[in-house]
Amino acid sequence: WQLQILLVDDADINRDIIGKMLVSLGQNVTIAASSNEALALSQQQRFDLVLMDIRMPEIDGIECVQLWHDNPANLDPYCMIVALSASVASEDISRCKKNGIHHYITKPVTLATLARYISLAAEYQLLRNIELQEQDPNRCSALLATDDIVINSKVFQSLDLLLADIENAVSTGKKIDQLLHTLKGCLGQAGQTELASYVVDIENRVNMGKIITIEELTDLRQKVRMIFKN
Repeated sequence: WQLQILLVDDADINRDIIGKMLVSLGQNVTIAASSNEALALSQQQRFDLVLMDIRMPEIDGIECVQLWHDNPANLDPYCMIVALSASVASEDISRCKKNGIHHYITKPVTLATLARYISLAAEYQLLRNIELQEQDPNRCSALLATDDIVINSKVFQSLDLLLADIENAVSTGKKIDQLLHTLKGCLGQAGQTELASYVVDIENRVNMGKIITIEELTDLRQKVRMIFKN
């Protein structure tokens, strides 16, 4: 089946990579960079599946889901909603389920995982007597030829800007926990698991109240540049 899928994530990298993966699976994808965008789109288009990042600024994913369900102008307030998060904490998973989220995916997201939840969402919609569009196999083959060079360039640019924001936050004494969480998820989604683990270590030290130096962040930024340069 070819579903109408809404992908909600505030990180450019995740939107680019996961969006491309969904398209390669033959799905129709609409992108939202914030909860407000997602809520506005819910009144303009019916969706079969919503992939919702949980940690977003302003309105987080869980609050967005509550507003999604309560909005009388929403064209399908009870479609399947799947949480996306870099967190594996049991309390986060429990909180999602208590607030009407059907399933929980831990980043980085794989094609196999997406395919599984697309299938579950299709079954769910059919049980609700929602009419679905049949998938065109020729369309899938054509979309698989998407050029990866453009994606890789955008991934590098987004990571570099994110690291610059973290360096600036450290130098000005601002909090960096949300930025580190975003960076960890983006590196994982980009397949850079070793660097993502390095960020987890930094994140843990920040949570323990330890000081992170500009030199550490500059070193991480150089490693990212070397990987994408090669």
